[in-house]
Amino acid sequence: MLDPGFTTAEMAEVFAPAARVAGMLEFEAALALALADTGLVDMETAEAVVAACGEPIPDPDAVLAATWTEGTPLRPLLEEVRSRLPDDLRQWAHYGATTQDTVDTATMLQARKGLEVLDKQLIGVAGELAELAIRHRDQPQMGRTFLQHARPTTFGFTVAGWLDATLAHLSELGEARRGLAVQCGGPVGNLSAFGPKGSEVVAALAVRLGLVAPPLPWHSDRSRVSALTSGLERTTRTMARIGIDVALLASSDVAEISVRSGGSSTMAGKQNPMDSVRAAAAAELCTAAAGAITGARLTELERGIGGWHAEWAALPLVFETTAAAVEAIASCLASLEVNPGVMGADVAAPDIDPRLIDGVIAAYRELTR
Repeated sequence: MLDPGFTTAEMAEVFAPAARVAGMLEFEAALALALADTGLVDMETAEAVVAACGEPIPDPDAVLAATWTEGTPLRPLLEEVRSRLPDDLRQWAHYGATTQDTVDTATMLQARKGLEVLDKQLIGVAGELAELAIRHRDQPQMGRTFLQHARPTTFGFTVAGWLDATLAHLSELGEARRGLAVQCGGPVGNLSAFGPKGSEVVAALAVRLGLVAPPLPWHSDRSRVSALTSGLERTTRTMARIGIDVALLASSDVAEISVRSGGSSTMAGKQNPMDSVRAAAAAELCTAAAGAITGARLTELERGIGGWHAEWAALPLVFETTAAAVEAIASCLASLEVNPGVMGADVAAPDIDPRLIDGVIAAYRELTR
């Protein structure tokens, strides 16, 4: 009953078993076309492979489960695809590739969709923050350091800080989306099956899939996945920080703001900031899942034992918890109301350079125009 809070409907669909298998099939179809683009096979043969990959797989869960019985999900997947081809064309399905090429590239295709989902979500959060910063730019508020009263600030300036961090994540994840790379190296990563046309095949494959063609296969270098994971985790932690700040400002001791709340099972009238709770909980889980990637054992030689496989479970969870945290903060901000009489009581508005908030608002408008 609690699990849905750690993902969103849209992100769960991106990383569902059917979507993962669909990504694998998309790679296999694009590979066949890349072989034709580079003259290694005729286009008629390539199109036959594409057609075989285009039919749905009856049981995608079984395909993925085969990893731990067959040693790879590609064996049952290719068995199904090749059964749809004449005997003399079956060799061209998955030609020159290995399981890691298919799985890694499919993961990058899913990551692209996941980043597109997050982009829309974060733009929505940024819009809410920009509106709050403008509306409350002159609202006096007591600043706190170490949770103790310090010197006055404004709520608009506080929100501008949240917005600035959100914009940084929007920019960073946008760069990550544009830098997602195809993976194609063959059994040991040297593209030997394609002979002197190896780099041409990778370039054609990248074009077909709309991904970047890397200088070399990255099967044993997981820094691309680690960097993506780190960016997602940082985004989630920023959402949690906003949620925690809101929860503190909305606490019954100060009640400077009010937000959508949940109730207590035993204490009537208690108002719990559930969106903040959800964002903070998602960040905790995201950090744990991210650690399975960023702190994974180093890859041994051409293919590692276990570390790569752990990514299959950890990376979707990182995406899903990030989406959950952003969704929670979007809900939180949409319901946020300032209580001026409480927030501004006995606090004089400080003389803050208006260009500070104006600069962040301008950056928001530039990034989202």
